[in-house]
Amino acid sequence: MNEDEITILSGNNIEEITRILDNFLKVNDSAFAFPFLLANNRRVSLWAALFQHLQSKSSESIHVLCLTTIRLLSRDKTELENLICEKWIIILIEKAGLFNFVDPENTTDVDMPIKEVVVEALKCLCNIAFNSEVARALCAHTSIAQGLVARLRSYKEIPFKDDIMLFDMKLLFILTALRQDIKSKIKDELHGMDYLISCLNELVVEATEPQNEVAGSINVIEDSHNCFLQEKQQAIVCEILKTQFNLMLHSGSEEPVSEENEGMYLRLMPALTTLLYAHVPTQEKLMELHSNIANLLTSVPPVFYQYLTPELNDGETAQHIYDGRNMDALQALLELLQYRLSITTSTKNQYENLSPILTVLNKSARGCRAQRKYLRQVVLPPLRDVSRPPEKGNTLRNQLCRLLTTPVTSVRDLVAEFLFILCKEKVGRMVKYTGFGNAAGHLAQKGLMGSSRGPVLYSSSSEDSDTEEYLEAQPRIDPVVGCTRPPRSNPFEGMTDEQKEYEAMKLVDLFDKMVSQGGVRPARIGPDGRPQPVEHVLELRDQPPQRPHN
Repeated sequence: MNEDEITILSGNNIEEITRILDNFLKVNDSAFAFPFLLANNRRVSLWAALFQHLQSKSSESIHVLCLTTIRLLSRDKTELENLICEKWIIILIEKAGLFNFVDPENTTDVDMPIKEVVVEALKCLCNIAFNSEVARALCAHTSIAQGLVARLRSYKEIPFKDDIMLFDMKLLFILTALRQDIKSKIKDELHGMDYLISCLNELVVEATEPQNEVAGSINVIEDSHNCFLQEKQQAIVCEILKTQFNLMLHSGSEEPVSEENEGMYLRLMPALTTLLYAHVPTQEKLMELHSNIANLLTSVPPVFYQYLTPELNDGETAQHIYDGRNMDALQALLELLQYRLSITTSTKNQYENLSPILTVLNKSARGCRAQRKYLRQVVLPPLRDVSRPPEKGNTLRNQLCRLLTTPVTSVRDLVAEFLFILCKEKVGRMVKYTGFGNAAGHLAQKGLMGSSRGPVLYSSSSEDSDTEEYLEAQPRIDPVVGCTRPPRSNPFEGMTDEQKEYEAMKLVDLFDKMVSQGGVRPARIGPDGRPQPVEHVLELRDQPPQRPHN
């Protein structure tokens, strides 16, 4: 766009302006930078001309074109901080129809701009708020938060709510993520969580209504869950979940729960449980939905996890049942873990991919006995084939055991704690399922290297019935590697006592050399159950190593 065209945009020739903007949008539809606007203050002139038309009633026919152009221009952060002013933010808020909802009494018969104007204005606000701290600060001084929350209560009165709801939620997410004052206002003053939960419930109700065409194309067990989220509904739900995560982040899940928050959690958990049952068009979208649910669950206190697995009433059924409870939601979280493991191919993104779902499963296993027993049944089933090390193979147990030695310590600790809880914090059982070599780091951290079990926090009923295959192989299992080893020939066979002593002293000399050069540092288990360094290897004779027992 040259200077002559920008000059024309500042005038009143609507036909020429339409032609110029149409051409600009066609050429720059995929552009994210506009270097040609750097010369001669073109960027400022162009933005000013567009907002000038947005304020003019005589230019209503090109308002959508102006907003679409602003949306494209706002992708480029160049000079954006210096361009944005409060007046322009207010114009966009008005075009988005948000000021119409600020009055809580005025929730019906609202005078909304046309759909295309509202949608484009919301897109502009999303881009500008995301790319500009100045814009976010200006938003904090307007009533945009009140307008967004008020509109949460009024979607039923808006004929094109499906078209604007997604961008309302995107804008809410951006503002609550990047402005603490807006987040606090929405959470505490405007009770935004309550309205967001209501929106979730309304979406679930809409998606659960009879949809013969959709239901006919998906294989669903009779009387099972029948929530079918369409692609747009799934996208809206994900944005709501992300916004709720922002509002609940650092809420102190270990602190005592207030009566108000208890009511909020009791409303939220059934909605999340139903969403874990939901069907969506593709597996990728399903995993995205479940990932956002898992992120939100990390901020939910463990005491409320029991509502993920409600007790089944007479006549009710489910695909996964344990101890009279519906375990479908918990199974969905396990499938999310399996999916996350499958796409995590390096340590680079291990924490981001695995930390949320591992945190959720830890809280689930520790907070609800029935859930722990179900997780144990799926993750650590009774051992049969013990010919391979625990970290070799493709089962969930194998994949988790591999992570016990990952250099990403936060992931390693989450995995170790999860498996330890499933083993009822019994050292011998942990060693049995993972091998002492894999478990040693976690046991050392907890001071359990010389102990047979951790604190007694679980029911006394046994859940560890060994299979015949395991009992038969048990005498040949090497606890260090967690599997059987083939018979090995005796290296001392045929040696005289003098030769044996000579080889032993060579080994002592080599080990002493490694210690003196700092290559290794020998240790023994101290009274606290943690490794303690020794000054010389001969000190190890004073305290023989202790082996954990089942």
